[in-house]
Amino acid sequence: MKILQGFITLALLLMLFVPLAFAQEVSMDHLNQMMANSSDNLTTYTYTRTAESKIIYSNDSLNTKFEAVKSTEGKVNLPLQEGWWSHKLSDKGNGEILTWQGYYLNGSEYWKEEQNWTQFNLTDPNAVMEDYNELPSQIDLILYSNMSIAGSDSIDGDDCYRLVGAPIRQITETILGLELYASYLNSPFPLPDDFSNKSFNFDNTSLLENSNVTIVAWVSKKTAILRRIDIDSNLTITPQILKIEEPEFKIQAALHEVTDYQGFGEPVNIKLPAEALKASYRTSGSDWRWAIFGLLEP
Repeated sequence: MKILQGFITLALLLMLFVPLAFAQEVSMDHLNQMMANSSDNLTTYTYTRTAESKIIYSNDSLNTKFEAVKSTEGKVNLPLQEGWWSHKLSDKGNGEILTWQGYYLNGSEYWKEEQNWTQFNLTDPNAVMEDYNELPSQIDLILYSNMSIAGSDSIDGDDCYRLVGAPIRQITETILGLELYASYLNSPFPLPDDFSNKSFNFDNTSLLENSNVTIVAWVSKKTAILRRIDIDSNLTITPQILKIEEPEFKIQAALHEVTDYQGFGEPVNIKLPAEALKASYRTSGSDWRWAIFGLLEP
């Protein structure tokens, strides 16, 4: 009887102890390791993304802007090495809508831009599949950022850690550099000589002091898989910031992107439409506005 009472007492103590143990906040280092391991167990998943971009161009006689919203959905089947994504870009200035889809099946890639199909000659199919399987790269973005645990939230009923931070300098420079070049694609102001001759260097400007990239991420407490990532990028460009001799102007660019990942392990069916088999081969000629949103995904 005493032995039974002892077991009951031990069980009660364990019931008290275990919740307290799990209530302890996981360290960021431990969570990073669990996130890195979680991508090894991926089989299938789907995702949705909304990205909003706004660029304002101004000087003494000009004030114009470009605003657009891009919605994306995608599917990935790793056992079959298949992927699919669909983009819809809405230009808020003129109401124009551009659509684009990408398919990767049987080691071949096809794009559908509006009603035109393109098939690509692939030299490295594995690298293309890695582009479609974007979740590991998003996890890497978090791993190479200075993140901290800022609380908890529920994403579709999944209890998640909420992480807040910013990428390390090298990644910040890459993101802002791409946004800077994209901002000049339809700019009324000429591209500085340092850009055209590829001698641009962040250290010769004060761009980092006048711009920023922030990340908020939600990671499942149960599986350590990334469920949502929110990326904000803001860039301000003036002759003084670039430290160049040019007439006065200002470019202000902002990109806000939110991606949700779901459907882990659920059936994913990707089927190539019959009309894709008549695709032509083409590797260029896409609309310039796609570059505005080409920072962190295909």
